[in-house]
Amino acid sequence: MVNRWYYRQRMEAVFTRTQRPGLSWWTRFAARLERSTGSATIEAVAVALPDTAKRTAVTGFREPAADAQTIRPDAALLFVAGAGWTKKQADGQTHVPEAERLISGFLKVTRASLGSSKSLVDLGGEGQVVLSFLSHLNQIGQTGATPRHPKGLSTCCHGEEPHTVGWRFIVERRAISLDPNCGWARGKADVLYVTDAFKALRR
Repeated sequence: MVNRWYYRQRMEAVFTRTQRPGLSWWTRFAARLERSTGSATIEAVAVALPDTAKRTAVTGFREPAADAQTIRPDAALLFVAGAGWTKKQADGQTHVPEAERLISGFLKVTRASLGSSKSLVDLGGEGQVVLSFLSHLNQIGQTGATPRHPKGLSTCCHGEEPHTVGWRFIVERRAISLDPNCGWARGKADVLYVTDAFKALRR
């Protein structure tokens, strides 16, 4: 069994094969071939392939439940979470469980697709607490996917170029940030909400 994952389609396929393909090399006869110029005609040959010769068959699809699905290419809204969701808040404490509840509730109500910055995805490899439903498949930007949703909402993300390069096909860009001078405010967002993302999603 061989696993192959298709990054842009966000799918993973499992291939099985009962035998290895055989290759024959006829290099020792190459010198004996007589080369001559001539003309050739192209003829279309119809090939009837019997079912016994077909080795690839789709056995089914496996996908998460509708509520657990976070990647929706056909969604009208792309919701991007940044590393700010796992940082200390105004009270000096982290609120990762509440962040998970707010984000998952928002996705469930709006049927939006979830994206992530590279910094948030990489936190899991550093042993820090991260959002449980987040993986590298959610990563967008210079080292991730380039989504094509009509609208995008960035929350707790920096607005520098490596991140926004994944937004070049988003028609309407909006961002939530506490910093009115962040990268999103410098011409990279159509609308900037200067507020706390926790408060905005609670409302």
